[in-house]
Amino acid sequence: MTQQITVGDITVSADMDQSIGNIVLNWTRRSHPLSNPQYHTLQGQYCRLELLNSKTNDTIIQQLYDVFKPTEDVHFKYLKYGPFKTVDEFKQFVYIKEKPSSDYVLYTIFVNDIAVGFISYLRINQDQGTIEIGSINFSQYLVRTRQATEAIFLLLQFAFDTLGYRRVEWKCDALNTKSRYAAIRLGFQYEGAWLKAEVCKGRSRDNSWYSIIDDEWPHIKEELQRWLNPENFDMNGQQLTKLNASQVNPRHTNIIDAN
Repeated sequence: MTQQITVGDITVSADMDQSIGNIVLNWTRRSHPLSNPQYHTLQGQYCRLELLNSKTNDTIIQQLYDVFKPTEDVHFKYLKYGPFKTVDEFKQFVYIKEKPSSDYVLYTIFVNDIAVGFISYLRINQDQGTIEIGSINFSQYLVRTRQATEAIFLLLQFAFDTLGYRRVEWKCDALNTKSRYAAIRLGFQYEGAWLKAEVCKGRSRDNSWYSIIDDEWPHIKEELQRWLNPENFDMNGQQLTKLNASQVNPRHTNIIDAN
């Protein structure tokens, strides 16, 4: 149905049957990841996540600083921060990210009680129920391991199942091929690129965006749990079957090629 609307000397036709989004029943503001101390540690089968902040032991801070030192030029290539010249500079980074204004929640990744990486939530929007997993720092001890996959799984599970967020996002430099394909492997779906989104370390940066939404999570969760099952790995820790999270996501038939 259309209706004629006159504004001053101009008459226009307005479509009165425009579609709008579905009603979200009983929506409430979602809790912050830090709201319940019970979840300041997230325990998995192969790794453990613990808050990384000013209360973190100096030994752990030193371990994290040291573990990235041999590959820091490559590791921090696409990140907005680093490399860190000293452990105190890295410690200052952690303290700054702890401030509420930074909108970060950092976690240390432990494997066999050794700090081998860190990861974070950021862009936390409690009112809208959206949150991003980012600042993913996997040392060489984590790259291409089930511990790395489980670290992401733990944050996804916490965001969707415990906190009740509707959308988890993944953003990366559009030139960071490894991060883009990691997102797809984990079941995130490509949504497009923001061109010239930022100036990062003096260079222009385009951002590629990916997401998982709450309707898709049960399918992805089941596939991640299947892949992470100890029975899916041989005696040498090699996978017996590949992770198929991208294909089980109901949205995958509409995916836009990330290339």
